[in-house]
Amino acid sequence: MAELIVTEGPHSGRHYPLLATAVTLGRSREQHLKEDDYLLLEDPEVSRRHLRLFLDQGQWYVEELGSTNGSALSGLTLQPGVAYPLQNDEKLQLGSTVLRFAAGDEAFHLPGSPEPTFESPDFDLANLSRASASVQVVSAEEQQPDVSMSIDATRFIEALQGKSELAGQGQEVDLVKRMQAMIQLSLSLGVVTDLDALLSRIMDFVFELFPGAERAFVVAVDEKQEQYQPLMLRYQDGRELKNDEAIALSTTIIESVIRNQNALLLKDAMGDRRFGVQDSVVNLSIRSVMCAPLLYGGKVLGLLQVDSSSASQMFIHDDLELLTAISAQIAVSMKNSHFYQEIEKLFEGFVRASVQAIEARDPGTAGHSFRVAEYTENLARAVDRSSETDFRSIRFDRDKLQELRYAALLHDFGKVGVREHVLTKAKRFYPYEIRLMRQRFRYARACIERQVYQELVERQSREELDNRSFKRLKEEKEAELQQQITELNHFFQAIMAAIEPDADPGQYEAHLSQIADYRFRDVHEEPLPLLDSFEFSVLSHARGSLNPEERREIESHVSHTFDFLRLIPWTEKFAGIPDIAHAHHEKLDGTGYPRGLQAEAIPLPSRIMTIADIYDALTAGDRPYRDGVNSEQALAIIDDQVKAGKLDGKLFKVFLEAEAYKSRKT
Repeated sequence: MAELIVTEGPHSGRHYPLLATAVTLGRSREQHLKEDDYLLLEDPEVSRRHLRLFLDQGQWYVEELGSTNGSALSGLTLQPGVAYPLQNDEKLQLGSTVLRFAAGDEAFHLPGSPEPTFESPDFDLANLSRASASVQVVSAEEQQPDVSMSIDATRFIEALQGKSELAGQGQEVDLVKRMQAMIQLSLSLGVVTDLDALLSRIMDFVFELFPGAERAFVVAVDEKQEQYQPLMLRYQDGRELKNDEAIALSTTIIESVIRNQNALLLKDAMGDRRFGVQDSVVNLSIRSVMCAPLLYGGKVLGLLQVDSSSASQMFIHDDLELLTAISAQIAVSMKNSHFYQEIEKLFEGFVRASVQAIEARDPGTAGHSFRVAEYTENLARAVDRSSETDFRSIRFDRDKLQELRYAALLHDFGKVGVREHVLTKAKRFYPYEIRLMRQRFRYARACIERQVYQELVERQSREELDNRSFKRLKEEKEAELQQQITELNHFFQAIMAAIEPDADPGQYEAHLSQIADYRFRDVHEEPLPLLDSFEFSVLSHARGSLNPEERREIESHVSHTFDFLRLIPWTEKFAGIPDIAHAHHEKLDGTGYPRGLQAEAIPLPSRIMTIADIYDALTAGDRPYRDGVNSEQALAIIDDQVKAGKLDGKLFKVFLEAEAYKSRKT
């Protein structure tokens, strides 16, 4: 069964199963009440009869019905009267409403498919809280409710699953078969892992099956602590539970439905004073009520209640059985959702621990991956909202945002393969190399002093100078010595300035050449340089603390990240993580690494992450090789790279306008 999912507009989040072979979309409430195959969209920009979807030989088509504002299919404007084939995951736009078409294989399993089985931890009511609304338990009065029907929910569900017979219940075989098919179909909803999306789909399903229902709600239960948490309440017209509203439940219903595991049908709830005790959402002149427990593994997870205030819309025996079957699916799906949330928490913990382990090797970049993930997600959300023409067809839903966030968190994981001293290198020379350089200059000074005084002694020995002459000669030699020491000091200061990562080699080129040519004589009268050829090449390369070999090693972390991430058996929705992380150092002009990708060959999520990564690298104040710049300077530097054709200018414009570089955390 295919379905339409509203991703934008007044009904955002709603799911509409395509139960008929032809469905008309529009905003006419009158047509909605008259025609079973009419889908109501309360959007002022949608015409009364806007679009038609129809199924022909297994293929769904869409036809524009000559609406005022027109329609679009994945950005293509539809011509009236022309049938366009619909493909899975395509987007339909009608006014301000955007619907995603989900083909049958995505939306449901076929009836008769194996029933999914899952094991999960004990049900945790606290993890299911979605609103600050509450449940109020109303004490039972002397008057008992008029229970028109009560069935053993546990036994009935077993019968639907083929585990027992409905002996003595008077059920027809064809009804049981229909119910079994419906159960198999509804169990396919278990593939929905997000609880809110699951409950929204369940509510759509409930109102499809019980068109006379005016209201339905799901309540989670913690029997041990006697706590009740409303998960969702919806009216037929789409209104939902507000945070300041309360659902009142009677102790008699709790006793029968939750503790005795019975499903109840009350045909005349008006006579039960408990529904009128509270001035709350249940004070609605309710007449017909059905309530069924949410059973899983012999435990009650909550209840589902459907009610109506119309005397002409009384629920019947078959309705209660159908509701009981639906409740079984809700229970399974709630457990699956809880189990999936536990897995997500576990994976989230693994990712965060992995990132912290990598960043612990380089304390100077601590927090970098978490900040990049936040800026990246901020920019992706802004792109999703952007009116920029190039971005109109781009949508970052919850799964896409989560995929991008994980890619950003793990983008530097490959640094585990980079030697730690390279990661933490603050200057062009390592500390031990600076110490050796300092010792070499001290040795050179000692050798020069030795040579000067040795010459003075030899001169005195040869010429036997008088005191005045010797003193004058000594002063000349010491002046010469001081001149050479001063020159050595200037050389050393120039080298110390040149080893800074932001030093411009051109500024020190002449001085470095002079130093490289300088020689002093050691104690064996051998000429020695102050700088060897390797040291000279290190000081002569472009800005930065790394020499070319070390630069290649650092850049290899991207490939290491990709090799690591592709070993993980990602689910389909996270399958893009390795490729996104692999391209986050690529540049539009092909000067990036590791593959030199250009322009559109770089995935959009990677281009988003690149801007976030560069911004944080510039503004981080704890880098070992330099101080961070302020936000204004960082944005100016990124703008220069945009003008140079290296970064995506349209993305950077959104980055600026949305202030995606500001932390949203409080």
